[in-house]
Amino acid sequence: MSGKGLLLGAPIVCAAAACPAYAADEISFDVPSGPLNVALLSYASQARISIDTSDPALRSIRVGGLKGRFSLREGLRRLLKGTGYDYLVSRGNVVRVLRQTNHPSQRVAPDRGRAATSPSSPRPGVQAPPSAEIIVTSSKQNVALVDYPGTFHVTSFTEGQSLHAGGSGSEVLLRKLPNLTSTNLGSGRNKIFIRGIADSSFNGQLQSTVSQYFGESRLTYSAPDPDLALYDIEKVEVIEGPQGTLYGAGSLGGVIRVVPRLPIPGEFSLSGTAAMGATGGKVGGDSAVVTNIPIGRHAALRIVGYRIVRPGYIDDVERNLSDINRTSVSGLRASMRMEFRDGLSIDAGIVTQDTGSRDSQYIDGPPSSTLTRRSLVAQPFNNDYRLAFGTFRADLGFAKLVSNTSYTYHTIDTVFDATSPVAKIPSIFEESMLVRLLTHETRISGSSDWISNWVSGFSIARNTNRIDRFLGPPDAPATIANIHSETLDAALFGEATLRVWRNFSINGGGRLSLFRRTDAFNIESNQAVVEPPSPEMRFLPTAALSWKPWKGTIGYIRYQEGFRSGAQQLTGSGDQAAVTRFQPDEIRTFEIGSRFGQNAGSQLSGGLSYAYSRWNRVQADLVTSTGFPYVANLGSAHVHYISADLVWKPSSELGLELSGFQTISVLDRPSPNFEGEEEEALPNVADGGWRLSGRYEPWIGTTKITLDGSVGYVGTSVLGVSAPFDIPQGNYLDTAIGAKADFGRWGLSLDIENLLDSRANRFSYGNPFSVANGDQRTPLRPRTIRLGIDARF
Repeated sequence: MSGKGLLLGAPIVCAAAACPAYAADEISFDVPSGPLNVALLSYASQARISIDTSDPALRSIRVGGLKGRFSLREGLRRLLKGTGYDYLVSRGNVVRVLRQTNHPSQRVAPDRGRAATSPSSPRPGVQAPPSAEIIVTSSKQNVALVDYPGTFHVTSFTEGQSLHAGGSGSEVLLRKLPNLTSTNLGSGRNKIFIRGIADSSFNGQLQSTVSQYFGESRLTYSAPDPDLALYDIEKVEVIEGPQGTLYGAGSLGGVIRVVPRLPIPGEFSLSGTAAMGATGGKVGGDSAVVTNIPIGRHAALRIVGYRIVRPGYIDDVERNLSDINRTSVSGLRASMRMEFRDGLSIDAGIVTQDTGSRDSQYIDGPPSSTLTRRSLVAQPFNNDYRLAFGTFRADLGFAKLVSNTSYTYHTIDTVFDATSPVAKIPSIFEESMLVRLLTHETRISGSSDWISNWVSGFSIARNTNRIDRFLGPPDAPATIANIHSETLDAALFGEATLRVWRNFSINGGGRLSLFRRTDAFNIESNQAVVEPPSPEMRFLPTAALSWKPWKGTIGYIRYQEGFRSGAQQLTGSGDQAAVTRFQPDEIRTFEIGSRFGQNAGSQLSGGLSYAYSRWNRVQADLVTSTGFPYVANLGSAHVHYISADLVWKPSSELGLELSGFQTISVLDRPSPNFEGEEEEALPNVADGGWRLSGRYEPWIGTTKITLDGSVGYVGTSVLGVSAPFDIPQGNYLDTAIGAKADFGRWGLSLDIENLLDSRANRFSYGNPFSVANGDQRTPLRPRTIRLGIDARF
């Protein structure tokens, strides 16, 4: 779901803390001056409480802000002083802001017979207020969406929603955001693309085209999407690219930022979910537990643990095995937050997730409705992900400082059936990848009367990638290749927005990157250690002009750049061995767009954008017709991309959204190795797609009912740009419906995915050694029914 239509129930904002229970605790506040409704939203966010700001008159009252350490009650009293408003803590611990009476007092509603209400929802009888202002935190400047000159999407989760949908991982985002597409090899091995910027359908040693983050920490550099479970996640932001100025190399298509819920000092909480699911008659399930443990008054520990089992549905008729592609996921996240005086805080934590599939999920043979294939050996997959991070934040008065350091240790093991169709002697191709990523970034950001927003900082990243490849009998394959790559990237960056005249603003910035990549090869005993090239320097500018003709409306034009460091490829053997060094690929994008209805309380909102991208020297991980991986330069291409979305929310209970995109990608200047492929489309780029979704949330007494459904269409794409890989895929509908009842702290849910039980082909690849036959297909997961329960204490 795009950012234009989210935060459905705000501004009763923030995950609820039990306000009366902790009213005496002091919290450090820094609430800026401005309209009272905006100040209350900021106060609620910092205090982690819920405040009902539905009175439209609050917008016309200006306050001077609030800075210092206060209890919740004292802070509210000071913020509302002289405004003519008082506050009331009502049922469900929602703070309501009311006009003062003749006897203003700070009072608590009687607790007689109080029915527990969901901490993430308004209580019955209270009209849901208009939507809260959406902040683009991925801009690194906390720019309001109404002021951001670019295309941005956000999917937000209440505590209950993240428990409910978290087990689906990245599939949740692909279903909600049609501008995201991906390959479909399986959980933990897919590549995600944004805005039609896709290099290839195959995994390998190249850097990704999308930068992925967990909070402030970079998740990956040269690896597939780890497909982290989204339990206890506050929101996921997608900012369309390229984003080279702020995020550097590898953000050609854009950035995906997963924002976790932070530990809450002074509060203990416990929540969890358990569910059973059935796919094609086989049973799976998921479970998760989330706890927040206070450590003193100013620190807390937050722990998330989960286990997911997705049943198999592919049968192997050659080995006479059923449901071979069962997948298991287990994970643990732990984070600690320490808050100090004067706006200082430290966050530290770990993220671990292990994903394992017993076999791959493709079928082969003539088109049919049966989910079967023939193979002589199993093709398992494992993705074990580890991340450790630390983040320091400080309020410098004139600016905010954020400094993050993270380390990733990521192992990926893949097995393919490499049996010759002639000899029929079982053989495997195994690839083991080890990725180690160390990153650091320090930045400061702020605003002033004439500079709306600004950010400046530096970053450094060191990524090492080792790939070992084996071929031979399943019990003793021989080493055929070792590849070791190392990339060092250091940068200075900055960006600022200036108000120039009336409702016009200009945005500009740049990134100065110094990078170097080295590679070492060992191919069947022929060694080649490539001398490190001289460090390369690259400047990545950005510029934008925006106009806000009416409240909640913005029009903009924007120019951005991005790049990836050049890879190296060893060809030949013995005395004929040679190393080919590729130049970095680079992308330049012009974008024009507009959004409307971004002001609080708007029932109708939407946006329209068009982007033209020129992509030079496109690097791609490919496979030969016999199945072995290699790197190539496809040539140069251009991409036309248009997207639109419309959100209608006529009441607090009902919301509808329609979104879609159209893409034209053309390889117009192919490299010599791909001559004759002019005017071919880039791989895995659907020519179009759309999604229609709806949600109805009535109250029945003290029970909140949620009914939702969606139908999406993904257009046609091709697996590769040249024969024999120019195989069609896509052209399918994806359907889902769900129902949930929230009984205060408890919830029951029923969900059905692939309602039509479609067998459509999402992806025409599963095994490189037989893909050239053109008969591999990856079907949609059969109709899956999930029955779940969640609880929050």
